[in-house]
Amino acid sequence: MIRTACDDDINALGLPRARCAAFTGYRPAKFRLSFPAGDAEAHVRRLLRPAVRELYDRGVRMFLSGMAEGFDLWAAEEVLSLRDAGLCPDAGVVAVIPFRGQERRYDVPFREAYRHVCERASVVEVLAAHYYPECFYRRNDYLVDNSSVLTGYYDGQRGGTAYTVRRALGIGIPFVNLCVRETLFPLR
Repeated sequence: MIRTACDDDINALGLPRARCAAFTGYRPAKFRLSFPAGDAEAHVRRLLRPAVRELYDRGVRMFLSGMAEGFDLWAAEEVLSLRDAGLCPDAGVVAVIPFRGQERRYDVPFREAYRHVCERASVVEVLAAHYYPECFYRRNDYLVDNSSVLTGYYDGQRGGTAYTVRRALGIGIPFVNLCVRETLFPLR
């Protein structure tokens, strides 16, 4: 099990934080810088599968996804796929939605993935009824505040993923960076 200062904490979902992990990563446009051939999804999914299994083997049972296009949805789908295959039989997904209607501007394949994940999620947590300027930061705060480990794809680009990684490390949550295949631990 991942060990942090929050081992005995119960999160907003009523679960021990030590049994929860969150995902953070880029939307498709940011992946185009690293994967100009357009193969980001296949590459990221190959990295996600063993990472989810390792977290599961360490005691994580609930995986929080911010439900954005790209990494967030790919990660949630991988958890569900591993659960369906019997490799992580009691794993669950928490769909953390920053505002109702988040998916309305998604391309059709991501809208379908979003709907599919929401239908199969253990919990769907909608944080706000409507969009407001800070809603994505509040979603990212929720992910970090309710998890014992953050897993993502971060290559140094500015934005929400950078914010989430800094915030996690700043409050003592380790970050598993699939981009460089290393785990960063907060400085104590």
